[in-house]
Amino acid sequence: MKTIGEASTPAEVSAEAALIAVADWTGKQIGYTSAPPGIASPSHRGVDSEAWLVAVDQPSPAYFLKIVNSDQKAFVDLEAVFEAASIAAGLGCTPGPRHFARDADAIVFDLLPPGWKTARMDDLRRADVMEQVIALKKAIHGARPFALSWTVFDRIRVLDNACQAAGVDRPDELWWMLDGVGEIERAITAAGYDVRPSHADGLASNVMISQDGAVQLVDFDDARNVDPFYEIGILLNEAFPFEEEMRPALEVFEGSFRQASLDRCRAYAVADDLMWGLWGMLMNSISPRGDIEFLKYAQWRLLRCRMALRHPDFELKLRRL
Repeated sequence: MKTIGEASTPAEVSAEAALIAVADWTGKQIGYTSAPPGIASPSHRGVDSEAWLVAVDQPSPAYFLKIVNSDQKAFVDLEAVFEAASIAAGLGCTPGPRHFARDADAIVFDLLPPGWKTARMDDLRRADVMEQVIALKKAIHGARPFALSWTVFDRIRVLDNACQAAGVDRPDELWWMLDGVGEIERAITAAGYDVRPSHADGLASNVMISQDGAVQLVDFDDARNVDPFYEIGILLNEAFPFEEEMRPALEVFEGSFRQASLDRCRAYAVADDLMWGLWGMLMNSISPRGDIEFLKYAQWRLLRCRMALRHPDFELKLRRL
């Protein structure tokens, strides 16, 4: 573990600048070491930020520092992230954010104690874990509104425009996928939807599990006021390959199973796959981080989107919304 003044790489210089910016730590002994690096495949984890474990006046780390990567700054509003994470932490859903270093594009969080692990997709398939994840997300849905609102369709338009501006090589059938997701947006808008403060993240890697089975949510970079069925739809899309497996989890969320709710969840999942596919293509084109498998991740999400749009029940699902 290094201390302030020992930085030897640009990333460490940035970490030290963020740590020095924490006024409460002035004059204290600060140690830091890098957390595991981000990856896009086979698990999407930690891609948005450089992460560091931080110790203050003690040998063991007690804080987690995240510094948003330059290629993600256009998509992450750290002030909104800090606010949303603070609200969720007050509900016991996530480790508390402690310091916001605006000029360093960084936030310091409490670090979960030893024994916590990053969830994998097979962990989400366990009923006890899924029930806890849903309970935490529902608790956030009942909180006061967050500062920002968006829909997955808003984000798709932003990313599609960014891809065009960057000259990204687009799949020949992308126009058809955009049209199909446009049908989804029109169907959901016509049916009407609610908006609630939400974690708005379906990735297994942003769920943490303790040795005794407790669960916490992390990473509020995408937290916004959204349709709760978008939140649950992308979670189910991450955890389960078949709709039959999704039904019990949706029943936990709503109290009873409704086909229209499952159809809405599945429609949102299709849009979410397109959104992340566009994001992966954009990052593959503009990001300086050549070690991240952005294109592989994009191709996987776009493949799943195509399969869903071509499913013979696609139009029926939209009519049942």
